[in-house]
Amino acid sequence: MHARTHGDMMNFLQLGGPSYTVLLGRRDSTTASFSQANSDLPPPSSDLGNLIGNFSRKGLSTTDMVALSGKDGNGYKI
Repeated sequence: MHARTHGDMMNFLQLGGPSYTVLLGRRDSTTASFSQANSDLPPPSSDLGNLIGNFSRKGLSTTDMVALSGKDGNGYKI
């Protein structure tokens, strides 16, 4: 994973990239549960049908699944 530096951010802003404030703190929960995370997240061995089913049970579409599953390619084509 490529570490972003302060210089990277300054170059981004100088080129006209957007800037916005990010509020700190969790909004979805005040606690964390290892067992719940492991039961809610699909394993890496899931096939497409299982992934679509898991996301659908959470009220998310296939388009949502693709957007949320995006990977930083670090400048490389994947």
